[in-house]
Amino acid sequence: MRARQASRALGRIFDEALRPLGLQVSQLPLLCAAAIAGEEGASIARLARAIVIDPTTLTRNIRPLEKAGLLRVAPSPQDKRSRVVFLTRAGERMIERAFPAWQRALRRANAAFGERRIGEMRAQLAAIVRAVDGFLGVDEPGR
Repeated sequence: MRARQASRALGRIFDEALRPLGLQVSQLPLLCAAAIAGEEGASIARLARAIVIDPTTLTRNIRPLEKAGLLRVAPSPQDKRSRVVFLTRAGERMIERAFPAWQRALRRANAAFGERRIGEMRAQLAAIVRAVDGFLGVDEPGR
């Protein structure tokens, strides 16, 4: 419960910073993961593993970004039953616009909670993700 409470508390800082852009903090990692995938895009399953979210929730989260023109979803050339997610040029521009807002929010979070404490928390949370990924047998641990 404390992890979710902390996530919501920090999330509010980042949501507030991204709101003028029409983004939510939960959407930015998806855009960034699609950007990292590059021109070949990434399958729903690959993106879900990368951002540690179940594929059904990810599909719901993709829809508003697709409607906004930030992502494009197409059938996989290898398997028409599978879908591949691509970052659009508008999505690239959104990431560029979001970066300064993200930095401001991070500075605000560091000021509110302490840069050292935030760094320690980030390291501890990364360790938890790795441990849970190992326990669940996930092929590609979340970052």
